[in-house]
Amino acid sequence: MTDTPTTPPTVTAALARVDETHYRGTDKRAVRQTTPASVIERHLPLLDIQEGMRVLEIGTGSGYSTALLAELAGPRGTVVSVDVEADLITRATGLHHQAGYTTITSLTGDGYTGAPDHAPFDRLVAWTTPPHLPTAWVEQVRPGGIILAPLVCAPIAYSTAMARVTVANDHTPGPITLSRGQYVPMTTPALNRSRYATVSRVIDGERSPSYISAPWLTATEDQDLAEAVFTRMLNAAHTEPVDIGWPEIEHFKLWTIAHKPAGLTMAQRGKETMVGITTTDNAGFVALFPNTRLVADSATSPALEYVRALIQEWKEHGRPTIDTLGAHTTPTHQGWTLMLDPNPRNTV
Repeated sequence: MTDTPTTPPTVTAALARVDETHYRGTDKRAVRQTTPASVIERHLPLLDIQEGMRVLEIGTGSGYSTALLAELAGPRGTVVSVDVEADLITRATGLHHQAGYTTITSLTGDGYTGAPDHAPFDRLVAWTTPPHLPTAWVEQVRPGGIILAPLVCAPIAYSTAMARVTVANDHTPGPITLSRGQYVPMTTPALNRSRYATVSRVIDGERSPSYISAPWLTATEDQDLAEAVFTRMLNAAHTEPVDIGWPEIEHFKLWTIAHKPAGLTMAQRGKETMVGITTTDNAGFVALFPNTRLVADSATSPALEYVRALIQEWKEHGRPTIDTLGAHTTPTHQGWTLMLDPNPRNTV
């Protein structure tokens, strides 16, 4: 299964007109943080940028995506791009000048606060994950405008989805649709990927920490139990194949998170990211990548049986994808938190 939609002609034309090598170098690694062109291509159509629009970009990176936005907005449009790293802004400004772009303004600043002096905008896109949907973003986009941003969907690690939010007349979040997507946490305010980790630790020289993120376990405030469950996850030796590949497994993950099963747990073990169920005595997971498979403390683990049942239920519901999930926002400090609804989105 693939969830990659057909690329609109306007986006295809923009991709053809922008020289990726000019911004990213021949190895595509000219700057530290870059988003693959294929991912940008998948998300740009969701913005529905029209000729003459004003666009705010949060996260300049190499400047490649900024140039694509400028192509879509056309000579009568404008693009304002904000990045917290001054060196990236200086670099991108020079490259835009060399490429002949005159409708791009690149600003050094905290993307969380947007660009109030340049508002209002018709569109806002973020290539970095804030702790919630910031009030500043919603205030700076006109009613009826669109915000596309990666947002955390639940108080559990690795629960991010791309949210397409239409701004309501009173500058609050209106209708929301979701799609697959993960981007790096914003540098400020700090939000790291294992923010909700119950236990997190670097194991055997790995660059990134292994962790478990289990709301049920965090609520117990029992550190000894948390360590025991973490160790059980690390030592889970039983594996077996599963007939769900990438990226379909990502849809199963968000569907599972939306349904909040008892014992819901996200885990990272070395390079392996997993979603599943933990209890005081058992652990069962679906490994999302690098390779999809089932992982458990034993072949007869009750937690593994629960995971198998969740997979079967998801299949019986027609293997629902992220874009069919319902979502709503709740007010929080300086913005809104995105929450998943267990029932399918009303598409009528």
